Amino acid sequence: MKGPWARAFADRYAPDAEDGVVAQLRVESSLITAQVDGRSVTLSAQPIPPGVWTAIAAQVTPDRQSLELAQLLEHTWEEPLVPEELVRVGADGDVAAVAGAVAAEIERDPSTLLRFRGYAAHAATDDDAWRGGELPPLPPPARRPPDSVPKRFGASGIPTADGELVEVLVRAYRAFGD
Repeated sequence: MKGPWARAFADRYAPDAEDGVVAQLRVESSLITAQVDGRSVTLSAQPIPPGVWTAIAAQVTPDRQSLELAQLLEHTWEEPLVPEELVRVGADGDVAAVAGAVAAEIERDPSTLLRFRGYAAHAATDDDAWRGGELPPLPPPARRPPDSVPKRFGASGIPTADGELVEVLVRAYRAFGD
């Protein structure tokens, strides 16, 4: 493997990849599923938070394996591009075979690793946030009177010029409710 992402993924999760026929390989945000000789294998990891992807969006190039991007994620954001831990379901040999197949897929298409780490999900939601649409209907009116919220907490023990804080809030809630 030539690319640094594919090599790092293979080194971490498939150092002793065994022979096995990997089929139905699917890579989604934080989830990889496949079949190895008919046996199910699942690998999952926490995605990199959307806020990190937003902060580095201009530096993400999905079509090449950038060592700089991997270092930026690891050293600046403490979010490694190749996850440090995977939740694995399947025999060790099957997991290694799937990890080897994923590393080969990353070599062929670097966006595979970005998608697994949550980048594609971030990109899709960013576009949708700017599209207008019909507003959802308002929820039904509250069943409790508005001043029941501060009353639930009881006395705060915080005195104010107008009385105990919760009493002041109850009066305010009633005034806004009228």
